[in-house]
Amino acid sequence: MAVAIRNCLGVDIGTHSIRVAQMEMGKAGPRVVLLMEEPHKLDASLSETQRFQALAKQIQEMLRRGRVRTKNAVFCVPGQSVFVRRIKLPKTTPERLSRIIRFEARQQIPFPLDKTIMEYQVFDEGDPNEVNVLLVAIKRDYILNFMKMVRRSGLRPMAISVSSLALYNFHELNGSKRLFGAEKEKQDKARELELKKNAKAAKGKKKNDAEPDGADPGAEEEVPLDDLGFDEIQAYVNLGATLMDLAIPKPGLSRMIGFTRSVPLAGNEMDRAIREKLNLEDPGAAQRIKETEAVILSTEFEVDGDPKSVNLDASEAVTLVADRLISELRRSLDFYISQPDGVAVDSIVLSGGLARLRHLGSYIEEKMGLPVQLAEPKHPQLRMPDAPPDPFCPFAICVGLGLQGLGLAQNTINFLPEDIKNVRGLQDRRFEVAGMGVMLLVMIAMSWTVGSTYILEYKKQIDADGQRIALIVEISDQITQAQDRNKKVADAYEKLSKATSNRNYWFAFLKSFLDKRPTEVLIDEIQMRLDGTVIVKGKSPAPHSVRQFLDELNKATKDIFASNINYMNPVRDPRFQSEVYDFALVIQTWVRRGRIRTIGDQPAPPPKLTPLQIQQQQQQNNPNPYGGYGGGAQGNPNQGVRY
Repeated sequence: MAVAIRNCLGVDIGTHSIRVAQMEMGKAGPRVVLLMEEPHKLDASLSETQRFQALAKQIQEMLRRGRVRTKNAVFCVPGQSVFVRRIKLPKTTPERLSRIIRFEARQQIPFPLDKTIMEYQVFDEGDPNEVNVLLVAIKRDYILNFMKMVRRSGLRPMAISVSSLALYNFHELNGSKRLFGAEKEKQDKARELELKKNAKAAKGKKKNDAEPDGADPGAEEEVPLDDLGFDEIQAYVNLGATLMDLAIPKPGLSRMIGFTRSVPLAGNEMDRAIREKLNLEDPGAAQRIKETEAVILSTEFEVDGDPKSVNLDASEAVTLVADRLISELRRSLDFYISQPDGVAVDSIVLSGGLARLRHLGSYIEEKMGLPVQLAEPKHPQLRMPDAPPDPFCPFAICVGLGLQGLGLAQNTINFLPEDIKNVRGLQDRRFEVAGMGVMLLVMIAMSWTVGSTYILEYKKQIDADGQRIALIVEISDQITQAQDRNKKVADAYEKLSKATSNRNYWFAFLKSFLDKRPTEVLIDEIQMRLDGTVIVKGKSPAPHSVRQFLDELNKATKDIFASNINYMNPVRDPRFQSEVYDFALVIQTWVRRGRIRTIGDQPAPPPKLTPLQIQQQQQQNNPNPYGGYGGGAQGNPNQGVRY
């Protein structure tokens, strides 16, 4: 879990009973406030949906009777429903390690990944090249089905763990030397003072100090076994109604789980054996006989037990099932020892409801040759309720679930659906989100006064840009209309040229004229007279464009013998975004009365005049000081040419 909480419930829903541990985290460490156990009240004829509803209602009634107000809860699924592997992978970045794990998961998980919820946890033991990864997977449908019951319970699910991992989490903290709260701060301060003292003593010691009298310089200093890392390896066995969960820690600094196994052989098999032995029809009667009248026929019972106070037939039946349990347990331990990093197990710790069966522990110890003890809280800071249950062993898993909710668990595998995890993450960080929201509001308030000035400037700029855009759109529309008119003229010219193929001189001249016109020159008016004179009026952004136009036109046709710029005046025109020049051209062609005078059908043309002679002739015909064919009154060029 990303963020630890102060109060949490560990809910263990077994096959025959429900166990709940209410836990809280205080300054003195974790505390078990309340432990509750209640058998199921389910009818065998109920459907799955009805069974979920009944379990959820029973959980709500248990919490109401226990006056439990905490809604945060951690649930667990049985170990038999999950796939667990411990693998070694090269040490690399978290992103690349995640891709490697997904590749390994496709090779090892026996069901499709798209139908699987996969979780993993990385443990670093200080190896510069490798890390240990605990890979756990479960079918998605199983979790979605399990969540139906969780939602009906009215609790706020913080995590969904695994029974074997919750068992390990309890024993790992119960047997550790970790401290919490004020004790941890006191230990940290004492360790810091000790380090400073040792550093000061080492600095003051001289390198040439002589050895004390009688000391052997070759003798090695004794080191406690605990400092060498020789830990006692215990096998944690939880015996329930349906499963026997086994968890063995891996020796080393990572404190990770080394081996897990869930065997579908436990209390229900003993109930079935009693029913067959005593010919009982009621499963509940067989369970009551197992809990009150049956014992395991161990050597301890034969020495100290009273055969008259027990049901010997039922005891023989459960003892045979116990032999099978021991056989499966021995196989599991042998398999673990055969692994490359497996070690021999030193002792066995029993927990679960079936662990209360009389003389079961001594029988396993006798058959396995290993010390066996019942699970009991041993950590000095793990406080129990004022009236703890006797024995404690059935509550090991639910306490381990509560430790995960408090953020004290070594294994943090969580099968909660991803959407709920995201919501929980936001809720757990609600104070951080609220703080960020307040900071954001302050920043907005501070920037409002500064930003208002820029907003006004931006509005003015937007208005100016809007006006320019409107002008550009208007000019664009005018250009489009001119292009349409030009296309219509071209189409009409094509039709007329076909109809007057013998008298199309002016059309050919006009086509050549339009082809040579530069794109920046705008033509407003063209007059073609019968005497061969062509008057052109228009506008141009630069004078040289008009002159270049005349040069190109003279090269394109041989029918022009004289051309002149009548006037060119700077003016303002809305169609242009800068100052333009208003011009008028006078072009003299060889055409007379609509015909071309050529050598074939007319007398030879007069000799070509020089520009000076042309100018003198024009001044005689039209005494306009600006040249050409005169404009308005007194030849004012600003009044344009009138024809």
